[in-house]
Amino acid sequence: MGGIDDIKDILRGALASLGGFGGRMLARLAMLFFAGSYYGAEKFGHLGEVAAITEIMAAAAVLGLKRTLLDMLSAKDAADKTGQIIKEALLASLILASIMSVGLGFAWSLLFPDAPMPFILYLAVPGIVVAEVAGTAIRFKRIIRWEVIARCVMEPWAFFAAVLIFYWVGMTEIGLISAYAISCIAAAIGISIGLSGSIGWKTILSAPLRPRQLYHIPRKSFPIGVTDIGVMMFRRADILLLSIFVPGEVTGIYYMAQQIVTVPHKIYQLFEPMMAPVLAKLHHDAKRDVIGAKLAGFCRWVFTLQLAITVPFILFGGELMGLFGSEYMVGALVLAALLTAELMDGSFALTETALVFAKPKVPPMLILMALMIEFSAIYFFAGEMKMGAEGAAVGFLIAMGSLAAARLFMLWRYLDIKIIGLAFLIPVGFGGVTAAALILLRQTMPMTDGAVFGPTILISIFLFVGLVRILALTPADKLILQQLKSSS
Repeated sequence: MGGIDDIKDILRGALASLGGFGGRMLARLAMLFFAGSYYGAEKFGHLGEVAAITEIMAAAAVLGLKRTLLDMLSAKDAADKTGQIIKEALLASLILASIMSVGLGFAWSLLFPDAPMPFILYLAVPGIVVAEVAGTAIRFKRIIRWEVIARCVMEPWAFFAAVLIFYWVGMTEIGLISAYAISCIAAAIGISIGLSGSIGWKTILSAPLRPRQLYHIPRKSFPIGVTDIGVMMFRRADILLLSIFVPGEVTGIYYMAQQIVTVPHKIYQLFEPMMAPVLAKLHHDAKRDVIGAKLAGFCRWVFTLQLAITVPFILFGGELMGLFGSEYMVGALVLAALLTAELMDGSFALTETALVFAKPKVPPMLILMALMIEFSAIYFFAGEMKMGAEGAAVGFLIAMGSLAAARLFMLWRYLDIKIIGLAFLIPVGFGGVTAAALILLRQTMPMTDGAVFGPTILISIFLFVGLVRILALTPADKLILQQLKSSS
């Protein structure tokens, strides 16, 4: 029953996350509409730059604990030390976060000489760190509802409400950045409430502290921490590099395209919260064949679902970007490149977790390789070729494709796990049919009105998924669904 229980936990986590997905997307879209239209592309681009720097620093402060903490708590001698390990991990990461925040304050005038730094931004990095580390502790208990409440309700709606309030009181200069910081704090509060309910703050705070662990935990997490920092830099450095070569308005258009791409990116994130603790347990039990089977199945599911969204989003890219203001419509090619890059990464990102547990030195090497490719490609296309936002998107696509291929190769080389098989061809075929149908439809009727292309996108997604459900499930998929129905 262990195998089906693992699958039930992964799917339960995915369904719980999906339940909050709609509310999060509604709040995020409302914020994007308002910020894009009323604050403008330049200030929206400035928000993107600040968010990128803040999240890179937060990743450095978390230092890999999103996965190493699961490993520590899964150890056989850790059963009676749960509160102690969580306390030490939180304290170690918060010390680093505080140092990062002070450093940001000192560097602000050099980074953004023409814009003031909101004081509340000092709390953004610690807020992200608390949400990440405490959220990992909750996921160890295979509880997902608190993360859904924090990430899908408190964080996005606090962001939107703050954006409205700051605009209403006339704080347009620092309004978007302040609202972003408030959303980070809101997520931390929600996760902290969840930690109290799932483990108990009394248990954590009363646990004895081992001062040496404040050094040993970061040291132990360093290899994986380098990977996570690299991943965050990989996903945020493109907008920072682009801002060197283009005006703020262009950076804002690129950042808007990034925000739209978060929709298919969330598909991977539906499975990731519960996949990590399941893989950690399987790694400790040395069940490599089971790891391979689960990875292959869930990577294909993520690929299929992301492809269903990616195809219509690419074909209606200009119209989607135009929803947030006419100045954003020129970003259709940027959106297409970023969506393709996200399809390659999201579909196979789960493989990195298996490599982290089995070969912790490999993922940092792959990320460093990808960063070098990304920096070089963006410098060449956006800078030397003067392609601007399109050049940055192409550079990011090249780097993301290289990283995905390298992960799959290393997984096969070190763990003898093959992810891509003939089963992937069926959703690819459906994707081609969907694209052809939408292109034909665009040629026969106008698609400039959101009331027309919006429902068209939704219908194409549902039809794609429905066809896959009827025609493309493998025998293993059907067996899993039958087992889930019989055990529910």
